[in-house]
Amino acid sequence: MKHPTAMKKPIRWTLCLGLASCSASGQETSGRTLDELLNTQVEIATKRPQRLDEAPSIVSVVTRADIERYGWRELGEILRSLPGFDFGNDGTKLIGLAERGIWAHEGKALLLINGQTVSPLHNGNTSYYGSYPAELIERVEVIRGPGSAVYGQFAGTTVINMHTRSADSLEGGRFVLRATTLGGGDNGGGAYLTASGQFASGVGIAISAGFQADPFSRQPYVDTLVTGASFPQEKGNTRSRSHYFSGEVRALGAQVFLLRNALAYTGQVDGGGTGPLDPTIPGVPTGTIGALSRVVQSVRVLRSFELAKDLFLDGTMESIENTGGSLYPQSVFSGGVNHSGTERTRFGADLALRWVPTSMPATLLLGGGIYQDSERSVDLQNRGGFHQPSDPTQRFPQKNTMNRYGYLQYTQQLAEVGLTAGARYEDSELGSAFAPRLGLTYLSGPFNAKLLYGKAFRAPTIFQTYSIFFTFKGYLKPELIQSLELELGWRFSPNIHGKVNLYRMAVTQAISSALDSGFNYYIFNGGSMHSKGVEASLDVRAGDWGGFANLSYTKPDGQVDPFFMSGDRKDFLGLIPLKVNLGAFLRMGPVQVAPSLMYASSRQTQTARSAQSGLAPNSLMPALVESETVPARVLLNLSVTWKQVAGTSMELRLVGNNLTNANFPILQPYFGSHAPLPANDRRFTADFIWRF
Repeated sequence: MKHPTAMKKPIRWTLCLGLASCSASGQETSGRTLDELLNTQVEIATKRPQRLDEAPSIVSVVTRADIERYGWRELGEILRSLPGFDFGNDGTKLIGLAERGIWAHEGKALLLINGQTVSPLHNGNTSYYGSYPAELIERVEVIRGPGSAVYGQFAGTTVINMHTRSADSLEGGRFVLRATTLGGGDNGGGAYLTASGQFASGVGIAISAGFQADPFSRQPYVDTLVTGASFPQEKGNTRSRSHYFSGEVRALGAQVFLLRNALAYTGQVDGGGTGPLDPTIPGVPTGTIGALSRVVQSVRVLRSFELAKDLFLDGTMESIENTGGSLYPQSVFSGGVNHSGTERTRFGADLALRWVPTSMPATLLLGGGIYQDSERSVDLQNRGGFHQPSDPTQRFPQKNTMNRYGYLQYTQQLAEVGLTAGARYEDSELGSAFAPRLGLTYLSGPFNAKLLYGKAFRAPTIFQTYSIFFTFKGYLKPELIQSLELELGWRFSPNIHGKVNLYRMAVTQAISSALDSGFNYYIFNGGSMHSKGVEASLDVRAGDWGGFANLSYTKPDGQVDPFFMSGDRKDFLGLIPLKVNLGAFLRMGPVQVAPSLMYASSRQTQTARSAQSGLAPNSLMPALVESETVPARVLLNLSVTWKQVAGTSMELRLVGNNLTNANFPILQPYFGSHAPLPANDRRFTADFIWRF
C-alpha cells in the first residue's frame, strides 16, 4: 500500500432497499423462482457446500445468466455491480480494487480462477479492467470480508473466485465474436469459446479460451509522478491485448485444472517509465515509451481418498508461474517475458483430513501444507535485483522462501443455528501470522442472520522484502486485518429477498511505501485504516421480469492514516462514500431488455498542487493532503439481447455503457502524484453468440 492520510467521525447508519437480481445458480430457466435459486450451494466460505444463508461469510454470487442479462463485459463491471466494491487508479490503466473503504489493491484481495491463485505473487496487484473478460466466466463467488482463515495470503479484505466452464456441465458450449467502439473513436474486439463434455468412461473435459484487443480510453491522461512533469496519454497509447485459456479434466477420481492468461498493454506506465522496449511482448509497437505485461500459468491437481466411513483425505498439488511487470530502467529479467519485475513461481502441496459424519450435519477439517515461493530478477547490468535489507551491498539474482501452514475448521448445524470455528497459522522467514474466525448463523423460516468475526493477514512478499527497488526501515511484519460483520436477511416471498449488512474493518501494521525527495522508495510497517458501513440489497424475480437494487455506504472509523484521507479527514481519498446500483430486466419473446445504472456520490481527490508537493525537496509527504470535490455522477448502461436472430441459432447482444456520462474518472485513493485516470468512456459493444 502506498502511504496516504487519516480520518474519523461516526457514521450515520443509512438503510435503503430497492430491486435486485444476483442469482445463485448457473443457467436459469424462466420458470425458476428466486427462492429456488437462493437455495443453490456455494463452497467459497468454508470449502464445503452450503446454502448462501448458511455460509459463515458475507457471500455474493453472480451467474452466467446475470452476466448475459446485463451485458457485463469484464470482471471489473461484475464487481462494480455489487455493494462495497470501488476502484482506484494506481498508474496508467492499472485499476486496483478498494473494498469497504479499504485500498485492497496491494495484496489484500485474493483473486482466484477455479480455485487457482492469479493474484500476482510479486505484490498482489491486479488490474480489474481490461484483464478478465466476462464471456469466459460461468459464475463468480465473492466473500466481502476476510478469508485468510481458509485461504491465507492476500485474502485480507475479500476473496474472489471466478469459475469457468465445469467438466460437470452438460450444457454444451458457446462461441462469441465481439466488436466494440469508444463513442466513434477507437475500435476493438475479441473472440471467446467455452465448451464442456462428459464421456461414458467417467471422463469430463471443459475448456474456456479467448482473445481480445481492447481500447481503454480516448481521453488524454497527464501524469505527474516524475518531478511534476506531464506525460500526455493519448488514445493510441493505452490499448491492451490479451489471451486466456483454462481447462479442467476429471478422470480416475482426480481433477486437473490448467490455466494460462497473458496480458500486455502499452502506454506510459506509472508516470513515464522509460526502460528499453521489450520485443517479446505481443502487440507492442516499436517506439512505445512504456509497456506492461503479465503472464499467469498454473496447474492444480485435486484428489480425494476415502480412508474409512465418513473419513476422507483430500490432497492438492499446485504449481504457479507468475511473470510480468512494467518496463522501468531499474531492472529487467531476461526470460520468456522481459520486464522490470521478476519471474515468480510457487510449488505447493496441501493435505487435509475431512470428517463428515452421516449421523449429524457437521464437518471437521484438519490440514496443512507447504509451499515454496521463488523470485528471480537482475538489473540492466545483469546484477542481482535483490539485496539484504541489513546490507544492501549484498546482491543476488534469486530468492527462495519456504512457507508452512496448518488449519482447523469445524462447522455444525444445530437446528436453526449454525456454528463455524476455525483458524490458520502460517510461518516463513517473511513473518508468521495467525488468522482465527468465528461465525454464527441463524435460519428460521423467511429470516436469516449472521454474526461473523475474523482476522486476516497480508505477509510481505519476496519483492517487498528484498528488492533493490526499496530502501528499508526495519524488518517488515505481516499487516493485520480484522472485521466484525452482521447480516440480516428476509425472504418476503419466493420472488423477493432482502439483506442488510453492517460491518467494521481495521487494518493495522499496514505495509506502506513512500518516495522521499531523493527518489528513494522506503517500505515499512506504518499507518492504519479503519472503516465502518452498511450494505443493503433487494432482489426481485417473477418469471420474465425482475431487477435489483443495492447500496453501500462507508466512512472512516477511528484512527486512519492521513495518507488515505481527504483534507478535511471526513472521507477516504478518491473513493465513493455512497454507491447505489439499480437494474431491471424484461423478456418479451425472443427479446430481452436490461437497463442498469450506478450512482456514485461526490468524492474527494487530491489537487494537482498536493500531488506534486509530495516530490518537493526535503518532503517525504505533507502533513495533510489538499483535496477537492469531484461531483456525483450516474453511469447508465443498457443491454438488449435478441435470441434466434432471423430464425437462426445466433443470438445478438447490444450493450451501451456510460450512456449519460462519457468521462467518469478513476481517482488515486492514496497520497501520491498519479493524475485522475480518464476511464469509462461511452462504449458500444456488439456480441454475436452461437450455442452448441
